[in-house]
Amino acid sequence: MATTPGSPNQPRKQPDNSTTTVPEPQADGEERPATRTPSSTGNRVQAATSAEPREREQKPATEREAASGMEHPEAAEAKDMDRETAETDTPSTTPVPARGAAWFPDLDQEMQWENCRLRSLPPVKIETPGGALIGDADAVELARESGVAILRGHVRLQQPGSRLLADRVDYDRAHAHATASGALFIEQPELRLVAEKGDYYPDTHRGSLEKVDYRLLEPRARGTSDRAELLDRQHSRFEKITFTTCPPGNRGFLVRADQMKVDREKQVAEFRNARLDFLGLPIFYSPWLSVPLTDARKSGFLAPTLALSSTNGWDLTVPYYFNLAPNYDATLMPRIISERGLLLGGEFRFLYPPHNGVVRAEILPSDRKYDGKEPRGAFRAQTRSSFAPGFYADADINWVSDKQYLRDLGQSLAVTSTSFLRNRLALEYHRRDWDLVGEVRHYQTLNEAIAASSRPYSLLPRVNFHWERRPGPATLDYRFDAEFVHFQRDDSITGQRVDLLPRVSLPLRRPWGYLEPGVNLRYTTYNLQDQLPGLDGAPDRFTYTATLDGGLYFDRPAILLGTDTTITLEPRAFYVYTPYRNQDDIPLFDTGLLDFTFDNLFRGNRFNGPDRVGDANQLSLALTGRIVGDALGRELLRASIGQIFYFADRRVQLHPTDAPVDTGSSSIIAELATEIFPQWLLRAGVQYDPHHPQRKLRQGLAQATWHGEGEKRFHVAWRLREEKLEQTDIAAIWPVSERLNLIGRWYYSVQESRTLEAVGGVEYSNCCWRARSVLRRFLEGPGDTYNTTILFELELKGLGVLGHNIDKFLDRTIYGY
Repeated sequence: MATTPGSPNQPRKQPDNSTTTVPEPQADGEERPATRTPSSTGNRVQAATSAEPREREQKPATEREAASGMEHPEAAEAKDMDRETAETDTPSTTPVPARGAAWFPDLDQEMQWENCRLRSLPPVKIETPGGALIGDADAVELARESGVAILRGHVRLQQPGSRLLADRVDYDRAHAHATASGALFIEQPELRLVAEKGDYYPDTHRGSLEKVDYRLLEPRARGTSDRAELLDRQHSRFEKITFTTCPPGNRGFLVRADQMKVDREKQVAEFRNARLDFLGLPIFYSPWLSVPLTDARKSGFLAPTLALSSTNGWDLTVPYYFNLAPNYDATLMPRIISERGLLLGGEFRFLYPPHNGVVRAEILPSDRKYDGKEPRGAFRAQTRSSFAPGFYADADINWVSDKQYLRDLGQSLAVTSTSFLRNRLALEYHRRDWDLVGEVRHYQTLNEAIAASSRPYSLLPRVNFHWERRPGPATLDYRFDAEFVHFQRDDSITGQRVDLLPRVSLPLRRPWGYLEPGVNLRYTTYNLQDQLPGLDGAPDRFTYTATLDGGLYFDRPAILLGTDTTITLEPRAFYVYTPYRNQDDIPLFDTGLLDFTFDNLFRGNRFNGPDRVGDANQLSLALTGRIVGDALGRELLRASIGQIFYFADRRVQLHPTDAPVDTGSSSIIAELATEIFPQWLLRAGVQYDPHHPQRKLRQGLAQATWHGEGEKRFHVAWRLREEKLEQTDIAAIWPVSERLNLIGRWYYSVQESRTLEAVGGVEYSNCCWRARSVLRRFLEGPGDTYNTTILFELELKGLGVLGHNIDKFLDRTIYGY
């Protein structure tokens, strides 16, 4: 059947070879018996439902086609469409809902329920030639008095954006209204339905259906409804519904509601009087519930987080998200802590070029477990602004009301063990060859056990200038750094420092090696307050450092474990000379001794700040070997070893009372990293001191990480820093079945003989939902207090997550997760 939408009464002259039609009522009002096309002929019948008069009756299609030997183009198009539909509508093995006809398309076709990864499906494209309403049936008859066409047997009506299938349809051509006497199937680009009965307006995509099975393609969801109203292509309403994203046959969770409204313009589904059933048991009720149909942002409640702690009791956070504008939003985060009280928190994010940032604040008006009587709270703001090309402003502000706040109310080991909070305001200007940074920096100390002399200085302000010019190969490289800082700290030496550091070098590089001589000058001057008696209040220092860095590259192809590889050897030598300068009058503002690592073998100064420049007459020798996979260029193995040889004692030390170091060589440092074994990442490093009378091993690291099939993860590590720490770390995520995973971590201090953190958990998941619970016991801050916490999480795929976000916790806790 073919008609022009919206023009049911427009006269149109029919060609002689058109499809079989039903005669119209006579102009004089006399009724003529309806012409019937019996289905027993075995031919599908295409009919025109337009209400315009006909010049004469048409012959049956079979007779006309046999006589003329040709077919009308619209009829041919309709038949082609019918063949295509028949191919795509072949029922799958999934049973068709009972209320549908056996020949209806499978409601779940191409829904990919077997794929456990929940994802939306692309909208179904439903088109017709010329945008007309096209349909066919086994038989058609016309009731002339009412102008209703009766289509029987395998009825199909198709309009751009929708199609209807039924066993019998009464089609009122004057009102473009189709009524199905029995079951019917309706498909729109993002919606499919099977109903026991209903009516439909193809032109406007409106309809009213009873006893419905439905499928949403975005998100992939299904359910039932006592009554459904299709308001237009973008809006629909369902009464007495069920909703789930679980595959057919899986009723892991189900939303039951009095009403569901689907709004495709806003991409949201709203439920009234909604109850959430999990494994058949009701676990949640809401008089109003909103579920996004896409990943687009929208206002509403976010998934609550729930935890149980030995110090805080039950800990519940119920966030509410405000989608205020495309470039800024806010989240209100009330947190109920059973042992302490109600904590009110909020976050505001903005992206308003040239500015962006996030502001967080929280307040606990009355803490039942805190000795102090004043309210407790915290504040954090991080922003970045761009005022012009290369001109930026940064702010990082952090504050807590008391020194125990993070320990009591922080939610991770990293937070609770924080000793200092940094506050920083900075202006930056960057050009191609130079940078200028001005900042102020202040620290809030949270650990009272830290001595005043060990706390960081505030920088009020710091101004740094950096210029660098690299003209090209075999030409001089220039670099200049200048810095001014005013240092401030209570009960300490304070003052200003100016540091100037020009450098020039000549890099000579070839494919087989390189050589780079260089020299830098350093002048540092101070203006000090509260200097120690007998020491200079305005000391200065001028020195220079000469370096010579060189290396060679040797490589050869090889076949290793059946794989084409390249093996390289890279010897390197680095010579440093710096004359001795007495620096006993200079305080230590921001300078310390560098860790002894392989990379630090090739630094010109063994100190990490301007307050000390180490005297040096030394040569570093090192060798690095690599195995590189030729196919992907991936480094399969890297092994390095190196040592420094000294030609003079090191007289400059951090403190004037420290004795010079007179050993002829440094410790030996060695590192190894390999991915040569499938699924394994191995790392190791040692610092071996041949001069130490007792303990030769000064530092050590051994680490192995295994990534197995699926979710299997295993990690073990050992760390040693002499006289500071020795720790072991074992963690694993291990599937014991297709759906059940075990989670564990044991972080142990060998030096202190105590556990720093222990984690044990279980995870169960299927294609519909995932539940996880983790028991965590960790050392709270620097003391001896342990906190035991139980974290819960229930993820209902496509609906949300209830409980603590355990993914973020495991990402922080388990290496390689």
